[in-house]
Amino acid sequence: MKRATLPAIATLATAAAMVDAADRQADQIEDAADASAAMLKNQADALEAQAKQAGGYTGERLQTRADALDREADIIERQGKARADAIEGAAKAKADAIRAR
Repeated sequence: MKRATLPAIATLATAAAMVDAADRQADQIEDAADASAAMLKNQADALEAQAKQAGGYTGERLQTRADALDREADIIERQGKARADAIEGAAKAKADAIRAR
């Protein structure tokens, strides 16, 4: 069996560190997206409560805004997940390329 050289071990450590850093960054991105989405959903809940109280056209307008905020929150969550996945995927691809050398 071939013994790993010191530069090879350092390269593997660099690849692992790169993946770890990307995972941490991805987690931060998802956490920020989740926090933003939660804030929008809270606003939507408040508007829905106001819409029920107001009724009529005012209630419809408020409900429309609440629905839009809920949709926006969903988009923000999906976007955060997609960005996180892209960062992790890129780091893993780079790490695989480093390991393959």
